[in-house]
Amino acid sequence: PDSSGLLRHVPGASFNDNGPVSGQAQYRGMYGPRMNVRIDGMYVNSGGPNWMDPPLHYMPSSLLESIEVYRGIAPVSSGSGIGGYIEANTKSSRFTAGEEFSFHGDVSMTGRSVDEGYSVGGLLSLANRNHRFQVLGDRDDGGDLEFGNGEIAATEHERDIYGFGYGYRTGDHEAGFDYRHQDTGNTGTPSLPLDIAFFDTDMFRGDYKGKVGDVKIEASLNYSDIEHQMDNFSLRTPTDFFALNGAAVDPRFVNASSDSLGYSLNGTVPFGNGDLELGFDGKLDEHNATVFNPDQASFFVRNFNDATHDEYSFFAETRQKLNELFDLELGIRYTRVETDADEVDAIVTPGGGIAPPVAILRDRFNATDRSREDDNVDWVARLDYHANENLTVELGFARKTRSPYYIERYAWIPLEVNAGLGDGNNYVGDINLDPEVSHQVELGLDWQFDRFYFSPRGFYRRVDDYIQGVPVTDPTIITVGGVNGDATPLQFANVDAELYGADANWGIMLSNRWQLDGVISYVRGKRRDIDDNLYRIAPLNGNIALTHHRAMWQTTLEGVFVARQENISDTNTLDPANANNNNNDTPGYVLLNFYGQWQPKAGISLTAGIENILDRDYANHLGGFNRVTSSDVPVGVKVPGPGRNFFAKISYKW
Repeated sequence: PDSSGLLRHVPGASFNDNGPVSGQAQYRGMYGPRMNVRIDGMYVNSGGPNWMDPPLHYMPSSLLESIEVYRGIAPVSSGSGIGGYIEANTKSSRFTAGEEFSFHGDVSMTGRSVDEGYSVGGLLSLANRNHRFQVLGDRDDGGDLEFGNGEIAATEHERDIYGFGYGYRTGDHEAGFDYRHQDTGNTGTPSLPLDIAFFDTDMFRGDYKGKVGDVKIEASLNYSDIEHQMDNFSLRTPTDFFALNGAAVDPRFVNASSDSLGYSLNGTVPFGNGDLELGFDGKLDEHNATVFNPDQASFFVRNFNDATHDEYSFFAETRQKLNELFDLELGIRYTRVETDADEVDAIVTPGGGIAPPVAILRDRFNATDRSREDDNVDWVARLDYHANENLTVELGFARKTRSPYYIERYAWIPLEVNAGLGDGNNYVGDINLDPEVSHQVELGLDWQFDRFYFSPRGFYRRVDDYIQGVPVTDPTIITVGGVNGDATPLQFANVDAELYGADANWGIMLSNRWQLDGVISYVRGKRRDIDDNLYRIAPLNGNIALTHHRAMWQTTLEGVFVARQENISDTNTLDPANANNNNNDTPGYVLLNFYGQWQPKAGISLTAGIENILDRDYANHLGGFNRVTSSDVPVGVKVPGPGRNFFAKISYKW
């Protein structure tokens, strides 16, 4: 049900697995707020401070048309974002060529054995050359995941989506409007301190594209409103109320909300031997989160109170054909970022008061000028050399920036609130954080032949003022952190980092019916200021797929290969056995999958297969540590991957 799992088929990409529908996209070691992930071009603002709903949470597989990953350095026109650009596209109605209305649909139903789950959903549309109407819906439901030694507690999920849209086209002008509502019910996130009680989400999007003379114009306006609650007692028992270091934790629930308004307007005109694109875009975000104790009515911690993050950007980009051999892309973007937060408060004692150390942190935060402004500049330069009809060489340079996320600046009390890092540490923010600044270079080759392709890339990225947790030295924060279950909390700080590596995809037609394809990815992430590794970086990994094609069916045997990850962050890895930071290598593994597709007639396809055929016990290094004592998985070890899974899917398009 989680579309982020598809990213393992993309060179350089993977996903951080925090739960059955909470996977965070990762690209070349970047993830979370560093990534620019869009749904139909729309920026989605996470509804909670622990990112239980990363952007792809809002793209179930039954509604997914495609996931597009921009390889390497993304152009400035794709938006701000230091990590990479990923766009998930929803199935959509299409205009037809005639005046008569036509009825179309694209629906599917999937069943899985590993969680006794199912997904059903799709799109119905009515369209002609000028009008298109559509309705869509999805239902996902599943129990706890099975693995070789039992069940992984708190991995059930449920999600419902419905929506509608309309589009109008006349001449060179086209406009559309879409609305989507999503309810996510009780859904587990076993590597985080709390589970999803609900997400209640409304998303609106309007867009226009057209042409006036030689000018191509595109505009969009979108809005999202998310209400969220998470707790540690709906899917867990009282014996589960423990931090990773063994400290007792009281029952808690958190009410959170976010809303976001995004806009863009850009125009493209002929220029030189190519085109010139000018535009502006932005987003206005607001976040709130308050912690409660169901056993103490007076208890609350207002962790974020109207924390805002607003961006206003302008960009210019040109793509030029210099001659028959060289193409050039140049782009520059300026972004003004303004952040702020209102005063906070707390009552944490049974008598309705506030403990003195907590009061010190509260008063210190409230007395500080919390308004901050950043002026960020990005630029991209890329040169393509067409050596011959089979080989293209790409060389790219870029400067990309990212301002601190609201959690990194405005978390005033040490709690395990960190955009889903899942490392077991309590974090506190720093209002005076500087933006991250990345300089990167990339060299790529694209070989394309009739029966063979090979596209390797090598890259290096140097990040100044990289934001991550470092050990706290403030005694008041340490005292409060100890009371909250972590005597060694971390504080978000600016450090220096570098990431480098290589990835490639390749394929060969062995015959008219047999095809071999593969992907391999490697990234290394290190601190430059101290001798340490970056946290949650994917190990060397790849997959190889052998496919047999026939007229009406095909079958694929796939091997997934993941190496041991020994380059672990000492700062962010918590060893629950002794509550000290310590290295914990993640062993490598090999998985074998088999699946096939049969198309008995046009529009109908039947897909079935077996994942993890050998029922191998393994753990994804990008997964988190189990927090649930009532599980068959020991507390503090990596949450294992799913066991053997039989699945079947039927799809019908007309």
